[in-house]
Amino acid sequence: MKKQTRYIIYLGVFILLVNICRAQDADTAKIPVSYINVAGRYVDGKGIELRFFPDNKTVLEEGLKGGFIIERMLFDSAIARGGIDTSSYSEIARVNPYSSGQWEDLINKQKNVEAKSDLETARDFLQSSEKEKGGNFSLEKGIAELKDQKSREDYNYMVFVLAALKNPDAAIALGLAFTDTNAVPGKTYLYRVRPAGKSKIYKIISDDFRITAEPVKTAYGNPVYVNEGDTELSFAWINPAELSGYIVERADPGDAVFTQLNKAPIYNLEGSDYNGDSRSGYSDRNLVNYKMYTYRFYGYTLFGEKVRFAEVKAMPRDLTPPEEPFLMQPQNVKPNEVLVTWKMNPSPAPDLNGFYVARSNKAEGEFKVLHSGMLSKDTRSFTDTTFIRGQANYYLVQAVDTAGNRSTSFPVFAALIDSMPPVKPVIISGTIDSLGVVTITVEKNKEKDLMGYRLFKANSPEHEFSVIYEGFVNDDSSNGYIQTVFKDTVTLNSLTPYIYYRVKALDFNFNQSEFSDVIKIARPDTIAPVVPVFTNVFVSEKYVRLYFAPSSSEDVKEHIIYRRTSPDSTWKIIARLNSILSEFTDSSVTTGITYYYSMRARDAGGLYSKYASPVYGKPYDTGVRPAVENLSAEAEEKNIILSWDYPSSEYKTIFVIYKKDDKGSLVQYGLTEEKKYTDKNTGKENFYAVKAVTKDGGQSRLSAVVGKEIKK
Repeated sequence: MKKQTRYIIYLGVFILLVNICRAQDADTAKIPVSYINVAGRYVDGKGIELRFFPDNKTVLEEGLKGGFIIERMLFDSAIARGGIDTSSYSEIARVNPYSSGQWEDLINKQKNVEAKSDLETARDFLQSSEKEKGGNFSLEKGIAELKDQKSREDYNYMVFVLAALKNPDAAIALGLAFTDTNAVPGKTYLYRVRPAGKSKIYKIISDDFRITAEPVKTAYGNPVYVNEGDTELSFAWINPAELSGYIVERADPGDAVFTQLNKAPIYNLEGSDYNGDSRSGYSDRNLVNYKMYTYRFYGYTLFGEKVRFAEVKAMPRDLTPPEEPFLMQPQNVKPNEVLVTWKMNPSPAPDLNGFYVARSNKAEGEFKVLHSGMLSKDTRSFTDTTFIRGQANYYLVQAVDTAGNRSTSFPVFAALIDSMPPVKPVIISGTIDSLGVVTITVEKNKEKDLMGYRLFKANSPEHEFSVIYEGFVNDDSSNGYIQTVFKDTVTLNSLTPYIYYRVKALDFNFNQSEFSDVIKIARPDTIAPVVPVFTNVFVSEKYVRLYFAPSSSEDVKEHIIYRRTSPDSTWKIIARLNSILSEFTDSSVTTGITYYYSMRARDAGGLYSKYASPVYGKPYDTGVRPAVENLSAEAEEKNIILSWDYPSSEYKTIFVIYKKDDKGSLVQYGLTEEKKYTDKNTGKENFYAVKAVTKDGGQSRLSAVVGKEIKK
C-alpha cells in the first residue's frame, strides 16, 4: 500500500456514518440494507458528471465484478407534485472497471508520481476484491480474529474511496464515474445507480439524485485563522463542505515560488464540534521571527480537482522573555537612599533592551515603577530616594527585550535604618481554661514597620519577667501577618493563685518598645461540682420525663443530660439546662425502646462533676393506630369501589371493611391489604366504614361512614 494509506477520512468517514444511521433504520425492519450514494455536477459543453459509491464494501465488490447500471429520468412539475414513479427510469449506460491492459496503459502514461500512486492504490484494491475471501478460522483466536479482519477491510475500503475521490482517472478506471453527454442544458434530471448483479445478503437501494443541467459557480473562499508564535505559525480553518484532503503551500519572504509543506493531504480525524463544524489545522515550525511568509491552502473536490480556498500572510514573533534578574538585598546606604542592585548572566540575551525597578508595600502588592524611562541594558543598580519610612518597602526588577517580553525578579524587602521604637503595646485580654491553657490577646500596633511581639511571664509582679515566646513576621514574608494572639500553658496545682504577663513590640530594625502594662490572670478552680441526683422518672407513650435534684455547688453554670439505648453504649448529650431547672422532658423517643439517662454538672471554671447514677424509661405502646382518611365510594355499573388514604407504617397493615346490614348496624364485611376495595354484592343503598389493623395488634377507630346508592 502506498502513502495514500495515510489518507483516512473525510468522505470515508462520511460514508461509514451514513451507513450506521441507515443501518439503524434497517435494524428496525430486520433487513440488511445497503445504499449507493450518488453525486454530480454539470460541466458546460461536456455534460453531467456523476460519481457513485456504495456504502458497503461487499456491495462495492459486487458492482466491481458485474459493473454498474446508470438510469435516468426527466424531472418535471408532475413528478414534483405527485412523487417519483420508479417505472419512468430508463437505463442509459453500463460502466465496468478497466481491464488489466487498460490499467497498465493508464498507469504507464501517467508522469505525475502522486497521481500514479493513486492509480496503483485503486488497482490494488480492485485486484484484492477479485480474490476469493475466507480460509481457515481459528477457534482459539475466535472473535478477536474476526474483528481484526473486519478492521483491515474497513481500512482498505476507506483508502480506496479516498484514492478514487482524489484522482478522477482512478474513479473512471474503477467504473465509479460516468458523464451523461446527452443531458439537455436547462433540463432537470433524476439519476440512480445500481449494480448489474444482485447481492445475496443486502437489499440495495440507490438514492435518487436530482440535478439541473446548469453550471453552478462554487465559491471556495474560506477564512484561515492564524496564531503567530515564536519561530512558528499555527493555522486553523473550518472545513468547507465541498472539500477534503487539504494541502498547504508556503512562499518564503521575498520569494514568489510556493512549496508544498505536507507530503500527504490533511484530513479531520476528530469529527464535528457542538455547532456541527469540523476543523483542520497545520503548524509550520523553525521559521525566522519577524519575517513575512505567504501561505496558500488547497482542498480536493469530489471530482478530484485541487482548488485553492485561502491565501494568508503571517509573521512569527519573539515570545521568549529574557532571563530573570537576580535581585540582591536592597541596602539603606544613606538616610534618604536605598540602593537596589541586581545581577544577570555574564552574557545576557542579545535582544535584551533594558530594565524597570518597581516598589510596593507588600510582597504580593501592586508594584509601581520608580523612574520615567527604561533603564539601559547595561545598568545593574538604581538608587531610590522616594521610599517611605514607617512602612515595608519591597523591590523588584523587570528585564525587557526588544520584543517587549518581560521577566521579573522575586520581590525583596529593604531593611531601613531606624532608631525609633514602636509605641507601648496594649494587652486587650487574658484568659485561662480548665486545662491550664492561657490565651493572651494584644491590640496590634499601628507602625507600618512592625515586625511582631515578645511575650514575657512571671509568677509575681516583683519577679523578673522571662521571654517565653517571640512572634515575628519575616521581612520577605508574602502575607505580612502579625500575630496578636498568644498561647501559654501553666500548671493548675500551684500555691500561687495568679500568673502575670506583659509584652514588647519590635520593628524590622529590632527597635524594642517599652513593656506593656502587666496583666494578672487567676488560675481556675480545680474542684469539680457536686453530682446531681435523679429523683423520679415518668414515662408515657411519646415522652420520658426526668426529675432531679440539681448540684449543690454554688458555681454551677449548667446541667448536661446524657442518653443511650443500651447499658454498654456511649453516652450522647441530648440537652444542656441552666443551673436552676430540676426537670427535663425527652420527646425524641420511639415507643418500645428502653432509654438510659445520666447527667453531669459543669461549673464556671469548666470543671465537670461525675456522672449521676443512671435511670431508665421505656415509652409504651397504647395500641391506637391512625384512622383511615378520605374514604370515598364510587359506583361503577353494579359495583361500588371504595378508596381511602392511610399513612405508611413500619407495621404490615390490613384494612377491615364494615357495611351496614338490613338493621342498620355496621358489621365486618371484607378484608384487604390495599387502599381500595370493590363491593360486587350491592343493594340499593350501601353504607361503609373502614378500620386499620396492624400486624402487632394495633387498631384504628372506624373511619367516617360513606354511602352510595345503586339504581336498579
